[in-house]
Amino acid sequence: MSDRNSELLRFYEKSRIKDQLTFYNDRLEQFDRATGQGLFISAATLGLASAAGALAGTTLGWARGWAAVAAVLAAVSTAMAAYLALYAFDLQSKIYGDAVRAVRAASQAQDGQKPEQDVAGLVTRVEQALRQEQSQWGQLTSQIQAGDQSAS
Repeated sequence: MSDRNSELLRFYEKSRIKDQLTFYNDRLEQFDRATGQGLFISAATLGLASAAGALAGTTLGWARGWAAVAAVLAAVSTAMAAYLALYAFDLQSKIYGDAVRAVRAASQAQDGQKPEQDVAGLVTRVEQALRQEQSQWGQLTSQIQAGDQSAS
């Protein structure tokens, strides 16, 4: 194997594979965190709405006020759930997670060969995995648009 192949492989691994995996992992973490935070806020708000509804059913002096608070908090919880669905944080997280797994699998040596022995094959596999990730965004957009049209 030539030094040129080895040098190309090191450059490609550093500048393409590791850089892309870093980006995907950062985005995966960001969307996982956003999903968790949104679900927590929605659940906590719904819990507070339930508590306010329970207080509205008592004979305490501010029953109408608690009923209004319960209605507002339930609406806020529903709005948060709609926001999570609109931005599809969980689907975006899945796409990035799938991309990380696909790029890692594609960047492994095949058939017991060393990566340096098949640089062209490695590059082809990795680029194919990256194209598949790109096509997932079109599918996500189509799913979101189809959901919007069926809601009308």
